Amino acid sequence: MKKVLIGIFISGLLAVPMAMAETKMAVIDVQSAILASEQAKEKIAELKKQYAPDQNELKSLAEQIQKLQAKLEQDAAVMSESEKKKLGKDIEDKAVDYQFNLKKLQKSQNESQQELMAELGPKLEEAIQAVIKEGDYGIILERRALIFAKPDYDITKKVTEKLNLKR
Repeated sequence: MKKVLIGIFISGLLAVPMAMAETKMAVIDVQSAILASEQAKEKIAELKKQYAPDQNELKSLAEQIQKLQAKLEQDAAVMSESEKKKLGKDIEDKAVDYQFNLKKLQKSQNESQQELMAELGPKLEEAIQAVIKEGDYGIILERRALIFAKPDYDITKKVTEKLNLKR
């Protein structure tokens, strides 16, 4: 009886790799698949134009802060205490404005990115399902969850191509 159980156990262990060998596996980088799609590229270009004025304003504020800091460092020896305080207050006010505008821009960009992912999510799912069906894949893994995968297993490009057809 003991030998029969051991025999069943060993045959079961041998069957697992055989079953795994029959299952086709693939890897996908979902974010890359979406961002490489034509629809995402168009939306990103549109968003860059939309956010350009805000980014220019941030750049301008950063330059103003640097100039004021340089002036404070350079002229501190000849400035009165009230002038130093006023200049320090100006620097602080501009830094607060910079931080506020930066957070506002980042929040808006994050919302836009989430909208893009939500908009393309259903299309992405359809594209993945089409590639799974065509390739007869049994397992699809997210690239970020893996330490290593051979490039042969990557179906990201195939999914992006399908996604571009679903425009």
